[in-house]
Amino acid sequence: MKGAIVVPCYNEFFRLHCNFVTWYKLKKQYELIFVDDGSNDGTFRVAERLGKCIRLDKNMGKGYAVRVGILEALKTDPDFVGFTDADLSVSPDQWEKLIAKLKDFDIVTGSRSMPDSVVNRSPMRKLTGKVFSTIVHEVLQLQVHDTQCGLKFFRPEAAKLLFAEPLVANRFAFDIEILLRAKLLELSIAEIGIIWQEQKGSHVKLSSVFEMLKSLIKLASVYNGLSPLEYRKIIQARRVM
Repeated sequence: MKGAIVVPCYNEFFRLHCNFVTWYKLKKQYELIFVDDGSNDGTFRVAERLGKCIRLDKNMGKGYAVRVGILEALKTDPDFVGFTDADLSVSPDQWEKLIAKLKDFDIVTGSRSMPDSVVNRSPMRKLTGKVFSTIVHEVLQLQVHDTQCGLKFFRPEAAKLLFAEPLVANRFAFDIEILLRAKLLELSIAEIGIIWQEQKGSHVKLSSVFEMLKSLIKLASVYNGLSPLEYRKIIQARRVM
């Protein structure tokens, strides 16, 4: 299968440069679509040598960048689409075991919360991740244990539905909104344990957690009480327009 991988980038010149050989090899296997989210450090200069690169005029947020990339990827009629982080916290040699699961599921997401997951990250990020996951589960009743893992793959028909409408949460909480839409659309999801290595220079700060909590409240307000049938009707009506 030949699929398309979207890589959202904000000031990722150094990490793309460090992993240049790895990314260069990957472009022979996948269609790589980098979305430069208003970087000011030369990210575009490196990314355009590794695959297609879409440049946004200003920083719009990771979710916004991923949606732009996914919609672009769907134009090429790929066998699957997905997105991953520029820092390659999940090594590419793990991708295929997730992609293979698309035979049976609409969405496959990497997870740092499964029994076979191996996670190397700071105690602070472990704590904030655990607290946030608990809040997400309690507020939105999502059954996915790790909503924030930056490695997710989709069947094209599922991606078309999930990314059809602009996101409410355009920054780090966008994963939650996508999974919430998947729940409303009654799409099947597989959560697969991965080996995850924290990389230096992460854009996720303590302030990002507070921003995500605010987005969570907003998402609960927008989607609360909406039944799967109602949401399907909204999507179908707008696709016809």
